[in-house]
Amino acid sequence: MNISEPQTGPTTGSKSRPGLIAMLAVWQLLATIILSLIFCIIFDTRVAISALLGGSIAALTSLYMAGRLFATRNVVEAPQILVRFYSSVVLKVLFTLAMMAICIVFIKVSIVPFIIAYLVAAVAINWLFLLFAEA
Repeated sequence: MNISEPQTGPTTGSKSRPGLIAMLAVWQLLATIILSLIFCIIFDTRVAISALLGGSIAALTSLYMAGRLFATRNVVEAPQILVRFYSSVVLKVLFTLAMMAICIVFIKVSIVPFIIAYLVAAVAINWLFLLFAEA
């Protein structure tokens, strides 16, 4: 099975294209900025920066994965797509862990707002995006 363009329609049930994933990253960044501003108002700058870094990690790794998945416009066989997808997921997890370690060990972020912002960006925004992307 050759796949040259992302498929949409009644048989696939989804819109699989780079713009949609880029839009997800934009929403992740927007949620991160809003949450960071709220933390800055309620707490202090250190808490807000910690939240900003946590949410930014989710958005940056989403952008990285999107870039890797949609880097080629050539006709690609289905097994090659799967290999690229799984390798992208593994690299995304490794980059996420590395960036988190750098933030925790070297930057000394506040852990709770850091993790909250990461979870909001990586999990909650993804769920909301999946619910409303089809609309």
